[in-house]
Amino acid sequence: MGRFLAAVRRFFSFFFLRRSEEVRRAADRQFAGSVEGIQAAYAIDRDRLASEFRGLQEAVAQVLTVAEDKRIRLERLDQEEKQLQLQLNGAIRAAEATQASGDSAEYEKAKAAYGRYRARLTEIDETQTTLDAQITQTEKSISTHMGRLTEMQHRLERLPQEEAETVAEFVSARQIVELNNRLMHAQDSLREGPASLVREQVRTLSAQARITEKLAGTDVHLQDRQYAELGREMEGADSLEAVLRARRAQREAAPGEAAATEVPVHEAVTSEPPERPRI
Repeated sequence: MGRFLAAVRRFFSFFFLRRSEEVRRAADRQFAGSVEGIQAAYAIDRDRLASEFRGLQEAVAQVLTVAEDKRIRLERLDQEEKQLQLQLNGAIRAAEATQASGDSAEYEKAKAAYGRYRARLTEIDETQTTLDAQITQTEKSISTHMGRLTEMQHRLERLPQEEAETVAEFVSARQIVELNNRLMHAQDSLREGPASLVREQVRTLSAQARITEKLAGTDVHLQDRQYAELGREMEGADSLEAVLRARRAQREAAPGEAAATEVPVHEAVTSEPPERPRI
């Protein structure tokens, strides 16, 4: 049962984490997907920063008020210290006078006043030391917070210009993307247009023509015709040589035998037909 409940908790945890991530991404797309979204993002950032600035400013003002109160208290203690110092000196002089006159009652009175003034002066010294340390620490803290306030103020003053620059950069980048998309779409249109189809068909036909030329050179019937032409040329050449040999033999024969042995040209040629060249 425990494992089942743990699995159910894990399921719902993952489910809500996934949904929250989807919501975050959708919010990011709303802010970063348009000029209005960018302006809204800067407006939110500006309001948040202004709220932090006002809160820190109020806190610093309160700390300054406390520091001023401590300074005023320290000044009052200084004045009280001066007054007590005068009273202490008076008590000392009164004690000296009563001691000389032997008035013990007045002496005890002066002695008690001296002790009271002395204790108060000691208390004032301790308080002054504590206040001085607190004022020094407060001034350091105020200096740190004032630097933070100055930085936030500069940031607030810088936000409008930064917003304008960001919007301009976003618009420029988006236009460049749109132009590139249009260019790529135009190139796709050129590749897919009628002229592209015609060029592709012509290239295909040219390739087919080259292939058919190569195949035509290896055709058996074409080879037979070529070899027959060569055979006829050789046959004609052999017949002419036979005629020339017969006529030369007639001229070399005796004059008396020339008439008897002379053989007509066409008979000499046809009596011994030349052997056909074998292919």
